[in-house]
Amino acid sequence: MSIGIRGNFVVGYDGAEHRMIRDGVVVVEGKRIKHVGKSYDDHVDRWIDAAGCLVTPGLINTHLHAATAPVDKSFLEDIGVRPLYGSNLGENLDALGDSITAADMEVYARYSLAECLKSGNTTVFELGMIPAIGEEKTLRVIGDSGIRACEGHVFGDGAFERVDKYDFKTRWLGEEVGAERLGNAVAFAEKYRGALGGRLITALSPSSILSSSIPLQRKIKAEADRLDVPVSIHAGEWVLEFQNMLRMYGKTPIGVLAESGLLSPRLTIGHCWAVSGHPLLAYPSTGAGDLGLIAAAGATVSHDPVVFAKRGNRMHSHSAYLKAGVNVSIGTDTAPQDILNEMRIASYVSKLADWDYASGTSREIFDSVTLRGARALGRKDLGRLAPGALADITVIDMTTLNTVPCRDPIRNLVNSAQRGDVKYVMVDGEMLVEEGRLVKVDERKLAEEVQRVTEAVWRKIPEHHPTKKTADEVSPPSIRGWGP
Repeated sequence: MSIGIRGNFVVGYDGAEHRMIRDGVVVVEGKRIKHVGKSYDDHVDRWIDAAGCLVTPGLINTHLHAATAPVDKSFLEDIGVRPLYGSNLGENLDALGDSITAADMEVYARYSLAECLKSGNTTVFELGMIPAIGEEKTLRVIGDSGIRACEGHVFGDGAFERVDKYDFKTRWLGEEVGAERLGNAVAFAEKYRGALGGRLITALSPSSILSSSIPLQRKIKAEADRLDVPVSIHAGEWVLEFQNMLRMYGKTPIGVLAESGLLSPRLTIGHCWAVSGHPLLAYPSTGAGDLGLIAAAGATVSHDPVVFAKRGNRMHSHSAYLKAGVNVSIGTDTAPQDILNEMRIASYVSKLADWDYASGTSREIFDSVTLRGARALGRKDLGRLAPGALADITVIDMTTLNTVPCRDPIRNLVNSAQRGDVKYVMVDGEMLVEEGRLVKVDERKLAEEVQRVTEAVWRKIPEHHPTKKTADEVSPPSIRGWGP
């Protein structure tokens, strides 16, 4: 089936960069884009009138925890653990995670992917669904949603554990454990490459630099090269990790990745704000520093700004990383799974970090969720509207109260557009959002299910919190209840 989209603003790709086509058309034939330009005279089975709309490549999200992140909402905002430098890792987040059942996580996974699609997000690099709900259910959840997903086992050969009140250390589990877990990850990557009609991109996803030894990292790099798959790892995500890497190896997290060789064009580093030269770390760069290492290796940093802005922290900065030659993409990490929100905050925290209005420009941010996200995945057929590219397309209404007046639709997209302004979302030529509504999901039913399962999670917090605190003790309500 062929579908044509007529829009007031069409972001075409000229082979080198995005270019804006005023009053343009995009024509899709099957799963791929057939034509992008000012007009099209041949037959099309269905025309979509996107008058007043911006037609863009589908937005790419390079860091997402679909099966667990929704439980953060309405709980982890405004709180942190001061002895852990404001992070909730190792305490509050762990208590939440341990209170969730596999059935809960399947609900959350469906909800997260629905949130992503509603914000115009067509491709996700998802981390954690397989250990949460298993391979079979993971494939079913992704398949039912219609989204394009990069997916793999999350694994390591170490456990980062509390050994005293606020003292955490890595306990290495042994070479055999690492080999077995890597073997399982490789088996999945080989078996399901190109599954779901080509919408599944398999990957190797060591969980964290804290739980992945240098020998294991070297083996992962070798297998990723053999399989020709992308890799993701958490690194440079909190002060404690940075300090522990210095204690364990005498190197920064990025220095460790460089030593192992895992730092390469295949690698997307989740978060990576904790690098040499960041003012929170009191660890100045020498020479080109960590950013120079990342740039020289051709690796990608997934900038996931909202989760750290909530902790009072930020990357220094989106623009500075780009100027250093680093490929910077954008991810959502935690709730809300709203790539438009992340784009806006990525722009603003970059300006704040640099004290500069010219930092984190709308064009930089837009490239990060399109072309740079595609580069992270090693895909030249995503993140662009061009003949032969996959038909992943997002259409945003630029005539709403949120988006008028519109002179520069990319600035409006980054600074003003909301999830409710997303009118159409297509993946592989299949319409998944139409007139602002999810085609495959009963939104009200899903929302009710998420509320029900999360209320049960909150009740179980004392069973799993290290100090046995209740949900209200960990996360006091913003306004006290009525009465004495």
